[in-house]
Amino acid sequence: MLKVKHGNVIVLSALAVLGTACDKAQLLAPTQSTITLSAPTRVLPSNGTTPVTAAVIEQAGTPVHNGTTVRFTTTLGRVDPVEVQTVNGLAITTFFAGPNSGIAEIRAASGAATAGEERLQITIGAAAVNTISLRANPGSVGPNGGTVELIANVVGENGQTLEGVVVSFNADQGTLGTTTGVTNASGEARTTLTTSQQTVTSATAGTKTSSNVTIALRAGPVVTLACAPAAGGTNCAALQATTANNTATVTFTVTKPTGSATLRSATIDFGDGTAQALGNLAGGTTTVVHTYNGPTGLAPQPYTATVQATDINGESASASTTVVVTPRSRQINVTLTATPGTAVLGSGQPVRLTATVTPAVGAADVVEKYEWSFGDGSDAETTGNEVTHVYTSSGVKTATVKVTTIDGRTATATTQFIVAGI
Repeated sequence: MLKVKHGNVIVLSALAVLGTACDKAQLLAPTQSTITLSAPTRVLPSNGTTPVTAAVIEQAGTPVHNGTTVRFTTTLGRVDPVEVQTVNGLAITTFFAGPNSGIAEIRAASGAATAGEERLQITIGAAAVNTISLRANPGSVGPNGGTVELIANVVGENGQTLEGVVVSFNADQGTLGTTTGVTNASGEARTTLTTSQQTVTSATAGTKTSSNVTIALRAGPVVTLACAPAAGGTNCAALQATTANNTATVTFTVTKPTGSATLRSATIDFGDGTAQALGNLAGGTTTVVHTYNGPTGLAPQPYTATVQATDINGESASASTTVVVTPRSRQINVTLTATPGTAVLGSGQPVRLTATVTPAVGAADVVEKYEWSFGDGSDAETTGNEVTHVYTSSGVKTATVKVTTIDGRTATATTQFIVAGI
C-alpha cells in the first residue's frame, strides 16, 4: 500500500511535471494555416513607425487558438516585439524604420504555416520617392540681385507627400543658404538662393531629380534726364539769369527707354526745394518746365535736378543733371545832375551835385565810392551820392562822377552848367 501510495505520489508528481512542461511549450499554427500581413501604410519616412498585423487562419477558415506564437522578421529597420501571441487570430507588432532609406521586407511565421508565409514590403525614406518638383518664390531677382526661396515637393508612388526625406539642392550660380533639407509633413523641403545672375537650380531626393528651374534676372527701371534752356539752346550749365527778375527757365525731358521695367511712379526733384510727380511715364517721355532763381551775388548758383523712378517690383533707379544759373547782366548806369540848374548867379554860391545809379538791386550793386571831378581842377571822393562844391571862377563848368560798386563795376557821368557873376 505504501508503495502504491508512493507510486501514486510518483505518478502524480510526474503528471505535474508533464503539465508544467506543456504550459511552457509554444502554441504554433497548425498545418495548412495561412498568415496574411497588413499595415496601415506601405511608405514611411526615415525613423518612422507603423503597426504590422499578422492574421493567422486555420485551414477551416477559423482563427487559430489565442496565444498562438507568431515570429516577425525584417530585412531593414526592426520589429518590436519580435514574437507576439495571437488574440482572435491576430498578432500585432510595431515596425521601426530606422535612419536608412530602402525597402524593408517584413515576414511572419508560425509553426506549420511557415511554408505559406506572407511578405510585406514597406518603402522607407528616399526609396519611396516617385517624383520631386521644385519651385522658386519669387521666380526672379532684381537687376542688382536678390534672394529667393527654393521649395522642393517630394511625392511617393501613390501620390502621397513624403515626410523626412533628405533633399539636395543644386545651383549653377549664387549661394545656397543650405545645400540639403528634410521634407516636412507636407512633403516640402526649403532653402534660399542669393544670386546676382541668372541661375539654374534643381533638387534631388533619392534617385529622382527635379526639372531645372531658372531664376531670371529682372530688367530694372531705367530713366534718363535731359535739360535745355526754355529760350532755346542745349546748355544748362551756364544759364544767365534775366536782368528783369533774376530767374532762368529750363525744360527737362524725362524718358523711360525701351527695355526698362514697368514703372509704378517717377518724381523729379528740382534741387531747389521743390519737386513734381511724373506718374508712371507710360508714354515713355514727358517734359517739365521749371524756373530757377538766379544768384544774389557774383558766384553762379548750381542746382542738381534728379529723377527717381520705382518699378512695380519695388526696384529703384535715378538720373541727375546739373543746372547752373550765372549772375544776370549787371551793367550799371549813372546820371549826374546839378542844383541849381545851368546858371549860378552870385559869387561863392554852392552847387549840389547828385549821382543816381541804376539799376539798384541786390547786395552786389551797393556803391563803394563816388569820385568827383568838379571841372575847376579840384576833386573829391565820397561814399554818398551827393556832394556840394563852391566855384571861385566863372565860366562853363563840366563836372564828372565815377561810380565804383563793391564788386568792382564802374560807371561815369558828366553834366555842364554856367558859373557867372564872379
